[in-house]
Amino acid sequence: MSDQMQQQQQPFGQADVARDVAQVNGEEKVEDQPEAVRLPPLAIRFPTPTCPRTVPKPKDSSEPRDSLTIYPQPTETMQDIKLLINDWVGAYWLGPYSLRLPFVKGDDGRGKIFTKKEDLSEIRAGERLNEWLEIQDAFAHLEEDGERVLEVVKEPYGEFTARQSVLRILELIAPTGTTANTTTAPIALQPGSTIFESVRDGVLSSGGETQYEEVEVSLPSGRKGKGGKKELVKVKRAVSNDKLHAFSDWKGPEGWTSTKLGELPLSQSPLEVLPCLKSIQISPFNPPPPHLRQLGHQLYLQVALLEGETVTIICTTRGWYVSKSNVNQFDPSTRTDNNGPNPSPTHSLIDLLHSLSPLFSERLSKLSPLSTEPPSLDPISTVAIPQAEPAYPWLANIPKPATSAEILRTQLAFLHTGAYGADSIDAARDWNEEIQGIRELPRGSMQERVFREKMLQKVWAEFDQAAIRAVQTVSRGDIPAINPSEDPKAHMYLQSNIFITQGDSDALNAYGHLGGDAAMRISHGKDAAGVKLLNKLDVDGLYMLGHTIVDWQGKRWICQSILPGIFSNRKKEEEEGDQESNSAEDGEAQKKEDWVKVGDSPTKASADKSVDVGEAGQTDVEGENENPMMIYGIDSENPTSVHWDKATHKLMATVGQAQKLAAHKIKDEKGVEHEFYASSEVKGLKGTDGRRYLLDAQRLSPVDIEWLEKDYDIEGAKYPHRLTMLRPELLETFWESELKRWARGVAEKAKAKQDEQASKDKAQEAGPSTTDEDKPEGQAPDESSTPKEEQSPAAEAAAAHRAEEEKPVDASMIGDIKQFELKFNPDAFVDQIPSKDSTISDDQPFLPSTITDESDPSVKAVRDASVFLRSIAIPAVVLDVLTGNTSGLMDGASLTKHLHGRGINMRYLGHLANTIKQFSAGPEGEVRKETGHLAALKAIVLQEMIFRACKHILRTLISNLQPETTTYAVSHFLNCLLGSSYNSSPSAIFNPIGISDREEQPEYTKLTPESLRKAIIDAVKLRFRFTVDEAHFEESLKKRQLLRELAVRFGIQLAQRDYVFDKDQDSSSTEDEKDIKQSKDKKNKKNKAPVQKRLNTFEPEDILTLVPVVKSTAPTVTVAEEILEAGRNTINRGSIDLGLEFMLEGLQLYENIYSVIHPEVASVYNQYSQAIHQLARLKIQQVAAQAAANPEGAADPEQPLGLDISTALRLQRQAVIVAERTLGVYHSETAGYYFNLAMLENLEGNPQQALRYFRHVLRLWDVIHGPNHPEINTVLSNAGVVLQAINETSLALVLQQQAYDSTLSLFGDSHIQTGQVLHQLTQSHFLAGDMAAALSTSEKALDIFSARLGEEHSQTQEVKKNVELLRAVIDNVEKQKERNEQLKKDQQERLKAAKERIQLTGGGIKGRRIGSTLANGSSSGGVRIVDPATLAAAAAAAAGHSLDAGGQPAAASASSAEGEGQMAEGSNIGTRGTESVEELVRFIQGQQQPSASAARRGKNALRGKRRTGAKR
Repeated sequence: MSDQMQQQQQPFGQADVARDVAQVNGEEKVEDQPEAVRLPPLAIRFPTPTCPRTVPKPKDSSEPRDSLTIYPQPTETMQDIKLLINDWVGAYWLGPYSLRLPFVKGDDGRGKIFTKKEDLSEIRAGERLNEWLEIQDAFAHLEEDGERVLEVVKEPYGEFTARQSVLRILELIAPTGTTANTTTAPIALQPGSTIFESVRDGVLSSGGETQYEEVEVSLPSGRKGKGGKKELVKVKRAVSNDKLHAFSDWKGPEGWTSTKLGELPLSQSPLEVLPCLKSIQISPFNPPPPHLRQLGHQLYLQVALLEGETVTIICTTRGWYVSKSNVNQFDPSTRTDNNGPNPSPTHSLIDLLHSLSPLFSERLSKLSPLSTEPPSLDPISTVAIPQAEPAYPWLANIPKPATSAEILRTQLAFLHTGAYGADSIDAARDWNEEIQGIRELPRGSMQERVFREKMLQKVWAEFDQAAIRAVQTVSRGDIPAINPSEDPKAHMYLQSNIFITQGDSDALNAYGHLGGDAAMRISHGKDAAGVKLLNKLDVDGLYMLGHTIVDWQGKRWICQSILPGIFSNRKKEEEEGDQESNSAEDGEAQKKEDWVKVGDSPTKASADKSVDVGEAGQTDVEGENENPMMIYGIDSENPTSVHWDKATHKLMATVGQAQKLAAHKIKDEKGVEHEFYASSEVKGLKGTDGRRYLLDAQRLSPVDIEWLEKDYDIEGAKYPHRLTMLRPELLETFWESELKRWARGVAEKAKAKQDEQASKDKAQEAGPSTTDEDKPEGQAPDESSTPKEEQSPAAEAAAAHRAEEEKPVDASMIGDIKQFELKFNPDAFVDQIPSKDSTISDDQPFLPSTITDESDPSVKAVRDASVFLRSIAIPAVVLDVLTGNTSGLMDGASLTKHLHGRGINMRYLGHLANTIKQFSAGPEGEVRKETGHLAALKAIVLQEMIFRACKHILRTLISNLQPETTTYAVSHFLNCLLGSSYNSSPSAIFNPIGISDREEQPEYTKLTPESLRKAIIDAVKLRFRFTVDEAHFEESLKKRQLLRELAVRFGIQLAQRDYVFDKDQDSSSTEDEKDIKQSKDKKNKKNKAPVQKRLNTFEPEDILTLVPVVKSTAPTVTVAEEILEAGRNTINRGSIDLGLEFMLEGLQLYENIYSVIHPEVASVYNQYSQAIHQLARLKIQQVAAQAAANPEGAADPEQPLGLDISTALRLQRQAVIVAERTLGVYHSETAGYYFNLAMLENLEGNPQQALRYFRHVLRLWDVIHGPNHPEINTVLSNAGVVLQAINETSLALVLQQQAYDSTLSLFGDSHIQTGQVLHQLTQSHFLAGDMAAALSTSEKALDIFSARLGEEHSQTQEVKKNVELLRAVIDNVEKQKERNEQLKKDQQERLKAAKERIQLTGGGIKGRRIGSTLANGSSSGGVRIVDPATLAAAAAAAAGHSLDAGGQPAAASASSAEGEGQMAEGSNIGTRGTESVEELVRFIQGQQQPSASAARRGKNALRGKRRTGAKR
């Protein structure tokens, strides 16, 4: 761990970290480090460029461009400072330079000597500082408060620095992820794609299409003079949808349709970047002739400027200048302008280009690091991936045009190597020496460990990339074999110092006794896993070769670094060594070490019998077959020859201790016993470099004897191989289980002994003292932990075993845990290699094992572990899925990772399927159909078995085909597998190459859908011991998902289009195509040919390329894991802030070692963000509990949680981008990261963003798994909760109802999962105002919780309170309705009474005509007058008041006279007239509708006001 990271994230001191790491790992692994000291600021001074446009002027005049002040850490080196300088806007243009201390003249005329180091190096003023010199050493001569200054000094050019300058300018003007970058040549299309920005900004429509808009952008025209004005150009830009939120178009289950494959978003378009130069390339005049090289010429460059000029730039020792050369004629003299003096060379190439081209300056200013605008895309989504294999999308679009003209692409090799021809190419990298040299670096301190692991990860990543290139070269036939006379299947190749062999053809019959080719393929996979395990153990003195497996085009290739001395003639050297050892002194013999000894034994008797290789009896008989480099283990070519080495055995003891391997004896042909920890088939070889290497590490784990005895041969159907091993994860799980069982036994015995002693001491007391005390401990566990579902006997047994294991153990009763010992014998039950003299049969081509005595605890442990796998480990997986403790199982890849993490081999998929069936049975064992989580798991297991069978069949079909024929084979295979519903009899296409008249039809041409299904069913039965129903292929096979699995995991890139899997889908797609055609312009119709209907689902042109699948042996980093685990444990102990600091410390170490863009870094980002989210939820629950317990003293719910959620959000976003680029856009872990990001966004108060991510998670589930999975309902429910928070109650109800309907169909109406969804649905109904539906759902939930969890469970009590509350609300509503109805009834009765009184008191006044009393008595349409008493009575009746005897309202009788006078004078009621009292009542109550004319007047008046207002 670097001191820089200590200062940034750890204020507590390194000693605390070391102590926590020691607690986590049980032993002291980290030395206490002194607390780092922060240095004063460091000022760096820069030279001034020649062109004023090179460095842009700062916006703030106080910000200098000729100096930079930084705050470095003491352990940072000059190289780290240079990396920082190169990215600064004021120094990006620099050529080669060095960092120096300011010059101070010394006594000898040179710079003053400030420091003399132990290695006799000096630090002088004004002289170049070593790039690996640390800052603290450079300024060791200064006081703490002394001024620290470094000067940037230009250095002369060489050819290497000239080439580096060209590469540097390419980085600036053609950054990765932009349209300007045309020099990359990936092995497949669209590497490292990401769509996160499109998802985040909402530019993806619900169908998956990116929406664009046309905008005008001003660009320079490129012309000089007056015509050089800017032009307006229309470009497309992605736009955000104008919808309110991502679910605004959601229409429930019927509206959720699967996204078409042709519309899936797979990558974002590269950034549009304007070119800064027309072209730049290495001039054809290179290399410089000798006489000009003597004058300092280093490199010639040809550059075409945007202004239209093409110049030849010459690099000399002093810098760059423009020559008088043209394209056809070379003239090295300097070009002059206006007959002026010859300009001196410009030291920086970038500075020179600025002075030559103003357009270059203008366009470069818009790129990093000069641009002041924030980047439109996150740099993580565009930069090159340094140390991880990029993910290649399984669907890709063919680029148009297919390629672009870029001559510099062919010159990159020269820029990197400087080789003009084959004779000048340097020797390839010595990978083995690099790997082993880095392993030998010191690792005493944390800083040394970090640097060592960083270099190891870097070299392993580079080795993997070199292995891929080498395999492709060998596979194409470009490299001859080093053993051409042998069988082609046994050919070995040497390319780039990488030793390459075929890993799936047992041409030498080395695995004939175990299964031949199938055993060899599995053996190499196990060998790589063993090498990865040993790399992680990292035993000092034990070395492993660089090792990588590449699966490509149906073949497995093994790539290894070269073992030193493997190709040398060792026999002659050995004989000379024997002669020298016989005549030399003992000291001389000791100096030569013991690499020629093979018979050493740990016992004195066997040590006395140890002999030299040349003197061994077996060597005399079979000296031709003896391997002189082997010093440990059994020789595969001579099984009776056992080699043993004391030093190697001591190293293997460390491996045995870590892997819990037991020491055991192996006899050689002479009967001499030799002790081994690992299997004797694990070989130790000593190279000519003196290092001890381990090979054939597949036998580090013991044999799965139960499989060999019970499943290898069933009714004559033999498993393909006998190399069935137990996984290390299973051994660890079994060891922990046995440790718990042992601890419980010891604790029970100690407790019984203690109780017995206590009973003796208290014999006088009556009754046993522990009866009442044991009752609480013996009570059944809280029903809240285990729902009372009707479980099958298998599920009950697994749950009982789990409960037994999880019982707490009193640690004080155990004593010393070292008394427990459980180790495994890796040689137990191992089939022996037959010797040449052995008699074997075809039915048993191996010799039976000699180590089968189960009275030996180490042999018995192997048997018990194998039984544990079947009886405990597999049921435990199903139990966790059943109880919802396992999530994220979306496809076969996630299932494989989960099973491997639990120690279960994939050959047990059939057993897993049968266990699921057992768990789905009824309480009495009756057969039932799988439901819920088990149904989803069963579907994934069946799909995975079919996929693996398809993978084996397809690999056999294409392994011996030419690449161009492979596309025909793959497309026909997919048609038979997935397209038989569309075309039941697809025909295979085969185009012979034409090199021979005797070309036979390949096997794939004979394939039919029927024969393929039969082959798949047979392969599943043979490999997994499970029978697949043939109807499954038509009824339950998820074709889209199986296509994705095949493409991703087999390495196939398909053309992106809508693949038609059945005829119904074809009819719907045809209608869509018709609609699209009708919407097109007529002009385009004339130019385009009609689309022909496909005969098959897949065509050969749909298979774009086959992608190599790499299995690396690079282990995870240990130093960062230790810090991260220390953080987790610290949080669990209650120190949240300190634990989060540790986690950030470990996270930064991951970034430092792996670089940011790596799947392991994404995983750590996700872990930290998850920890923040869980802590935030806990704090929210605590605040809510405090508020419920003490409402007055509760904390403010709006107060901050005290957690850095913004940092967690930033890291989670980066995790999503990194996962998309390294794992894949449509990957199960990517979907999990998106879900966690949505939850964090909602927690931070960003509901719109959360809904976008939830919608994308649903798309990921649709592509990866398909519908009908319980976890999809979780996504819907969470999205519904977010919608409720933004008052989208109706849409939230739609989502919650869809989640409930899906859960009901998956789990049934009485499952606990259904009750939980009903509980959520209750809230949605309540917020929507439907109290009756809310009460109904809440009552259903209460019935389920009461039956499954019990009446006293907290969740049951909560639902019960909801039911009571809803009933009270509904009762209040009913009572209010009754009151309202009674009031209405009373009102009507009073109104009726008022009518009767009016008829009695004022019946004679029917209303006279008043035309004669008005000013103009000529009005012909007179109105009826209303008596004031009548009006008062009507008003009182409308208001609900009673009338007195005179017909007046009782409350208003005192003012009746005044009211009469006012109405007589100014009332306008008479203008309406009246026909009845009812109309007046309605008018007073406001119930009468205005007339049509009034409505028109109001509308027009409003419109007029709007117009008037607009004018104003």
